[in-house]
Amino acid sequence: MTSTLLESRPSSLPNKESTIAHESSIALARHIEKGEGLKIRVEGDQNDEIIVLPATIVSLLLGMLRMKANGLGIALTPLHSELTTRQAAEILKVSRPHLIKLLENGDMPHHKVGRHRRIRREDVMKYKQKLHRDRDAFLDRLVAESQELGFYD
Repeated sequence: MTSTLLESRPSSLPNKESTIAHESSIALARHIEKGEGLKIRVEGDQNDEIIVLPATIVSLLLGMLRMKANGLGIALTPLHSELTTRQAAEILKVSRPHLIKLLENGDMPHHKVGRHRRIRREDVMKYKQKLHRDRDAFLDRLVAESQELGFYD
């Protein structure tokens, strides 16, 4: 399966796009009914057209507009997509060589397409969740040990 990654980079300063996104999110939110699709009129050069957006897409669009309005970057990938090592490393916030070591150690499943490694997005996200759980467990143990030693009074 080919992975398409659509990105919008973050912006620290308010700009025309974030202003438009803010105004659009407010307008869109007024028209959303829970679980309902939404009809939108698209005005084109030659003619106007009415399109119907499914409720899940409307919710996704509203979320993206709100993120953009707040100057946040957005990355959209299909759930069942395959990622390159660069994309997976970016998601995990690790270097590409470190990710390759994880793959070679069997910490995360992957396969090769020719000479290139591919990792399922789902597997990257599962590994990321595992890292968060492991970190939280470590921090909990650290706090408990500190309390036992009397560092917290």
